[in-house]
Amino acid sequence: MQSSARLPALPRRLCPSPTTAGILLGSDPRHVAVARRWAARSSRARPGLADRISLAASELVTNAQRHSASGGTGGTVRVELLRTRLHLELRVTDNGPRPGHDIDFPRVTDPADPLRIGGHGLRLVESLSMYWDWLGHAGGPLTVRAMFPPS
Repeated sequence: MQSSARLPALPRRLCPSPTTAGILLGSDPRHVAVARRWAARSSRARPGLADRISLAASELVTNAQRHSASGGTGGTVRVELLRTRLHLELRVTDNGPRPGHDIDFPRVTDPADPLRIGGHGLRLVESLSMYWDWLGHAGGPLTVRAMFPPS
């Protein structure tokens, strides 16, 4: 008989260090609010900056759930905050593309239709942060990073 090991319930905190904090979220859309609250507290930043970081975390977790395998049953989203003397770095890592879907790398959409519903998340992250980019490869997990000034 095969035993099935149960993983701890999500969301759950990841092992913190003096410079990095992390949380692992699931595919539940309610985890977006958890990410927002966690990022504001974990940033240890002044209120205005903490608000910007938490809003960016919310947008990036939402994108991971909507556009990757992280939004499917058993999907996860890893959120980390790295603190250095020079910046705060928010990292959101998804589970890679959904099976049977085209690989779509993050990009800011064309602003031709500003009244369009949806598709403005990365534009918002771009306006909130000093810089954003992504790391990953075709078919694998993708990490979107957003840099903020030090607190």
